[in-house]
Amino acid sequence: MSQMEIKKPVTIDDMYHLPKDGQKYELVDGDVLVSPAGVLHGEIALKIAHIIATFLDDHPIGKLYGENVGLIFPTGNLRSPDAFFVRAEKLPGGKSPDTFGELVPDLAVEVLSPADSTRQVLNKIGEFLECGVPLVWVADPGTRTVTAYQSLSNVQRFTAKDTISAEPVLPGFTCLVSRFFN
Repeated sequence: MSQMEIKKPVTIDDMYHLPKDGQKYELVDGDVLVSPAGVLHGEIALKIAHIIATFLDDHPIGKLYGENVGLIFPTGNLRSPDAFFVRAEKLPGGKSPDTFGELVPDLAVEVLSPADSTRQVLNKIGEFLECGVPLVWVADPGTRTVTAYQSLSNVQRFTAKDTISAEPVLPGFTCLVSRFFN
């Protein structure tokens, strides 16, 4: 981005014109955040998405998206969870939008990276919950755990030996947490 001058505050329209360089860009309170991820991060995010996608093959109740998809939240911020699920009835006409989606996912998945600051992660979780995301999963490769947030006061931590559920968002979905990390 050093070759491109970005005016502040940055707008959603400006985000369409950022370079297509493989970086993950988010717009938070008028500032562009770049959050490149490591290989392990990408592997785990893809593994979790694959497990959920396989479940959705047999239970087609919505769509799953990956980490390079931008969502415009009611706060005006553009966020890109590492994976997210949206029930079909929330999609315009049941179809994926061509542009950044102005919708709130039903499940947002974040995979921690060594470079993530605790404050940024907690701010993101808080924003997701504040905007109405009913379930947020934060996968930590270092501890091989997943923390599930249904609110800031309804938090459960699952170890690799535990089975996680996505109720009521994905009725019937369960998975041994260790599968996310193997």
